[in-house]
Amino acid sequence: MMTYLSIEPALRKAGFIVSHAPNTVAAIKQITAEPPDFLLLDSRLQEMGGMHLCNYIRVELHLPETRIILLSDNPDPAEKIRALNMGAHDYMLHPVDIDELLHKIAALQHRRRVDRLQHILRVGNIELVPEQHGVYVDGVEVHLTETEYRLLQELMEVEGRVLTREVLLERIWGHHRASNLESRALDVHMSRLRQKLGASGDAIITVRKVGYRINVAPGWRNH
Repeated sequence: MMTYLSIEPALRKAGFIVSHAPNTVAAIKQITAEPPDFLLLDSRLQEMGGMHLCNYIRVELHLPETRIILLSDNPDPAEKIRALNMGAHDYMLHPVDIDELLHKIAALQHRRRVDRLQHILRVGNIELVPEQHGVYVDGVEVHLTETEYRLLQELMEVEGRVLTREVLLERIWGHHRASNLESRALDVHMSRLRQKLGASGDAIITVRKVGYRINVAPGWRNH
């Protein structure tokens, strides 16, 4: 586990092996060399900042097994949603309550085990459970059409990589070549999907003249 000095003693007492990094450059080196089970990222980290480091870990380093808790001074609920969309699994405010932190870590450990058994896909606070054919945002079920569900599943399964318009049309509708009409239909379905996901719909990114991707990749297909 990686954290910063003020929390280390309590985590070591709880039985965790702990290391820390003073800034994002050092953190990236440590994470790349030995991916941790858990990361505590402070939003005040020097250089990149904890929020952007979280996104970098998900998009560039591709570490789906690493669980991230972002620590922040900002109590705005919109900031928590932003953190989840950037790839954090949870969000805590300073000053950190150690008992609460340990509880959150235990909950994430349990959720990871369940994910492996149920093949749950997660992006921020969006969950897709193929065995139930269900989609949930913050634990509340979101009712999607079959097309919307399949679009979301395709985006989540490729771990943040871009899917071109042609690929999406082929996979969802079976078209080998996309006409302008079909391409516009894709945009309409994607727009409706974003709306149904609420604020979490911002995780679906339009790549101009190319296609679409999911912004983060926390907890992809677990086997």
